[in-house]
Amino acid sequence: MKYILNAAEAKEVDQISIKEIGIPSVVLMEKASMALADCVEKVCAIHNIQQNIKILAVCGMGNNGGDGVACARLLKERGYNASIFLVGDISKATAEINTQISIASNLEVEFITKPKDNEYTVIIDALFGIGLSRDITGEYAEYIKWINSRKSSIIISADIPSGISADTGKIYGCAVKADYTVTFGYNKRGIILFPGAFYSGIVTVADIGFPDKAVQKVCPKSFTYEKEDLKKLMPVRGMRTNKGNFGKVLVIAGSAGMSGACFFAAKAAYRTGCGLVRIATAKENLSILKTKLPEAITDSYEDGIKEAVQWADVIAIGPGIGTDETAKKLVSEVLRIKDKPVVIDADAINVLPRCAVEGDGPGMYYIGSNFIITPHLKEMSRLTGASVESIQKNLITYASCHKSGCVVVLKDARTVVSDGKHIYINTTGNDALATGGSGDVLCGIISGLLAQGMDVMKAASLAVFIHGLTAESYAENKNRYSMIASDIIEELQNILP
Repeated sequence: MKYILNAAEAKEVDQISIKEIGIPSVVLMEKASMALADCVEKVCAIHNIQQNIKILAVCGMGNNGGDGVACARLLKERGYNASIFLVGDISKATAEINTQISIASNLEVEFITKPKDNEYTVIIDALFGIGLSRDITGEYAEYIKWINSRKSSIIISADIPSGISADTGKIYGCAVKADYTVTFGYNKRGIILFPGAFYSGIVTVADIGFPDKAVQKVCPKSFTYEKEDLKKLMPVRGMRTNKGNFGKVLVIAGSAGMSGACFFAAKAAYRTGCGLVRIATAKENLSILKTKLPEAITDSYEDGIKEAVQWADVIAIGPGIGTDETAKKLVSEVLRIKDKPVVIDADAINVLPRCAVEGDGPGMYYIGSNFIITPHLKEMSRLTGASVESIQKNLITYASCHKSGCVVVLKDARTVVSDGKHIYINTTGNDALATGGSGDVLCGIISGLLAQGMDVMKAASLAVFIHGLTAESYAENKNRYSMIASDIIEELQNILP
């Protein structure tokens, strides 16, 4: 697990390290600039650039600019042709950048008054850091435009591309389009979320010496998983066990002619490790499901679901059930469940506003802390009344704005999972997942993990992580065009430990 910080959290970690623990700010800046200089050298090696390397650090008047000035000085000391271009009012420079300017001047690093076109192998963007909170205008905007127009230069940003909100990934008027970003200490929300991710290029998270005590005191709300986490996150499977030890999932899905949706969810639950799956579906789907997934118990929901609900440890409802009165009746019945986990997906989300539920703030619904709800952007728009555009720009806000304690899986290119207290931001996956039935498979993966005893927040977060890994694994061996929902399920066999 890795923390992801917003701007306030990053500043607090910095201040605790400096003021409470006693690490001088110039020491942290030196380590940040060393990481930046190391990246410049590595990038030149990757691109096989060995001669006539010219480097320009474009620096603002804040501490981010100080990182850039120090980096240029270190690169000059390593034998590179490095120069510095200062942008802004020098009278407003921070104490730290003034110190770095003085050191660079004493070591005869060149300060230029105007950058030259088509001159530089590498441009270091150190105009603005994580503290930016307003649109960029004037000369700053002009120089960002100039940096982005240098098509023959490699652009490396210090901490975050200038012009990107560290909280949301929003562009403040304009932003540097970096090829590489070296972010300091911990990753930032704005680098992971779009459109900031699009502007950040290849990201390196550099350790600059923030003590673990500082980040633990801040206790950041956001986190993500990495591939090496998977084995320790998966439910433990003991040697002396049987199918009853791994839980029973009831999948309520599939209206007439929609057998695929319940098949995908049910098989994914099985492939994730649950012990038994029961499908309640339209009677027209029963024969095909008995053939395609003979491992599952099958019932018609027209005969009622009370006994099946009592049988199950976990209930998943929604894939392909439609939005008619039958679907409304099924969702209303499931909303009464208080003693076991419930996943509300797909059509069940669209039916939810028509069900008799207690209100929980504008546009939200009381569905209890035992529920997971998995809306994509349009479904979240229907639930909240907000526009898709507004939700897409504020994924974390909308994923965590509820009060009931239910877990929201807000699906996008960067899916966000929240129980209102903790925020998981997913970084796995690719566009291969943009295929029919992909969401049904995710519903099944969540349900399979829940059946094995995981709590709702952990199960939802891990399922999203695994779902993304299947697409990465598939694309490594095949391509990102041809994956279909069945492939996602089969790929689980290749990635699960």
